[in-house]
Amino acid sequence: MLWPYLRSTNLMERFIREVRRGTKVRDHKFPKAEAVYKLLYLESERQEGRWAERKLKGFSEVAEVLEKMLQERYAPRTQTLTHNS
Repeated sequence: MLWPYLRSTNLMERFIREVRRGTKVRDHKFPKAEAVYKLLYLESERQEGRWAERKLKGFSEVAEVLEKMLQERYAPRTQTLTHNS
């Protein structure tokens, strides 16, 4: 149920498409390299704002399972290592 969201590249594809659109509008001419960085930054801010509020269908059903998986995988280790010289 959650795999389509995790495996999808739609976010990256959309980001690249919007950056291409932004460069075409400017006819691929930028006065400095900083202008390209600014375009990338502004587009990433815009996309982040759109996707941050998105609700995933069925996420509440798998949230507990994901939490358990993360706790098992990244649980603090109880065994300490000693260094013998």
